[in-house]
Amino acid sequence: MSTSNDPSGPPGPDLASDRPPSEGSVPNVPGAEWVGEQREVGKAAGAGLQFGLTICIFAVAGLWLDGRFGTDPWLLVTGVLLSFFGGTVSLIKKYS
Repeated sequence: MSTSNDPSGPPGPDLASDRPPSEGSVPNVPGAEWVGEQREVGKAAGAGLQFGLTICIFAVAGLWLDGRFGTDPWLLVTGVLLSFFGGTVSLIKKYS
């Protein structure tokens, strides 16, 4: 039995195993078309989680600092606004 790598046999089809897969290519297996979509959903979910957690962390830090320095609610508001704008700039840089 000859393969496509055997020059003495008839030319065969170019098998996927003969060459390395290109980046971003979808392998020829059932359900493989979902792989790229799942990656995109994972990226979006991770970005949303990071954005929300950043705002929560800055809000808690602002509450703690307000209690420590008696500046209610100014450090909370400042922390939330800074985290919102910083997270927005980060998302824009990452996805554009």
